[in-house]
Amino acid sequence: MKNVREELIPILESALEESLNAFEITASGNSLSDLYLYLDGDTSVLSVYDDIENKLHEINLEQEQEDDPEHFEDQLISTLKQVLSRLEQQHLFDQDFIFKPFAVSMVDDDFIVSEELIFIDDNTLKLDGDLMTNLDRELDEFLKELMN
Repeated sequence: MKNVREELIPILESALEESLNAFEITASGNSLSDLYLYLDGDTSVLSVYDDIENKLHEINLEQEQEDDPEHFEDQLISTLKQVLSRLEQQHLFDQDFIFKPFAVSMVDDDFIVSEELIFIDDNTLKLDGDLMTNLDRELDEFLKELMN
């Protein structure tokens, strides 16, 4: 797993919150189903766009990139995943204007998704590996007992 850049967490949380606030203010009744994040490698600017590619917010990460420019994008993605998970737990994405399923993705300069950072769907149960362990065996045992 890539390193999480702790110093980026409050910066990214604030940028995402400000992006949603900007959308809510300017959207006038529209809904949001995706956020796109684009990191310009030349300028180190992270831009946040809505699902029709309107820029909502941008932050300059040049100073944060100076420490480890070679691995910065991987660290940024890892940190963004953690930040988005925290914001989901804080119910930031449960606002009236956010339409589910909702996704936040990294994109390239042509807005082609390069990495899905989070996918939220209230109708989908997220399963982790621990729940799936021995599921086949348990289902087989259940069916045997059911048939008896």
